[in-house]
Amino acid sequence: MLKVGLIGYGSMGSMLVASLIRSGRIKPEEMIVSTRTKSKLQDIKNLWGRINVTEDNCEAVREAKYIFICVKPLQVKEVLLEAKPYITPDTNIISIAGSVPMKFIEEVSGAKVTKLTPSLTSEAMDGISLVCHSDSVSEEERQFIETLLGGISTVKTVREEGLELAAELTSCMPGFIAAIFRNLTDSAMRQGSGITREDAEEMIIRTLYGTAKLFVEKSMGFDEMIERVATKGGITEEGVKVFDEMLPGVFDEMFRRTLAKRRIVKEKVESGLGMK
Repeated sequence: MLKVGLIGYGSMGSMLVASLIRSGRIKPEEMIVSTRTKSKLQDIKNLWGRINVTEDNCEAVREAKYIFICVKPLQVKEVLLEAKPYITPDTNIISIAGSVPMKFIEEVSGAKVTKLTPSLTSEAMDGISLVCHSDSVSEEERQFIETLLGGISTVKTVREEGLELAAELTSCMPGFIAAIFRNLTDSAMRQGSGITREDAEEMIIRTLYGTAKLFVEKSMGFDEMIERVATKGGITEEGVKVFDEMLPGVFDEMFRRTLAKRRIVKEKVESGLGMK
């Protein structure tokens, strides 16, 4: 039996395949990837050689114990029902559809269930993967999944009810960070300093990278970083004061809107899956 199957080779599915293989924690020949897009089948083989590919989701489920389901939330039920004859009590489904509850997947499939919130940062073999397991997932199975994902990220286990907020801080964060610093660059350009936008972006990105390394390699916290840079009565301190005055309201509003949007999406998904 193969170790890992993956159903759905879109943006996140292809990222997971590439990163997991690059990590060295699983070999291409230990995986099977299912996609209905025929043109992708040969592309996958060209990239990963001995990897197994199929158009048949059921074949992926028959051949592997751990099944990553990387399809849109409203497609999850269809995939589960199609594969159900081949799902055994030993099958461990790993769903990246955050708005589909584990209980629903368990009831439809009869399988053990893990929910995964991956991050684009795993393309760089870093960042956070959020994981929560159903009670039926054994310690050995948890260890396999978390060790596998540990090759491409830091793994954080969370309770299912905490996934939404945690996803804002991990999976969504690359987009949030890019938006914040895009606006910062726009503001710098409005100052008319003579610096090109290309130069400004490079300065910010390289400084972001170096700052992140300091946080990680020196185990520095936010307060310590501010204290190291913002000398008493200095220029940095003046800028930090502006952030402290104005940003709390911005971020409170961001969370209000994003979490409200998640509730709306979840209600639509649950309705579409026939859960209401």
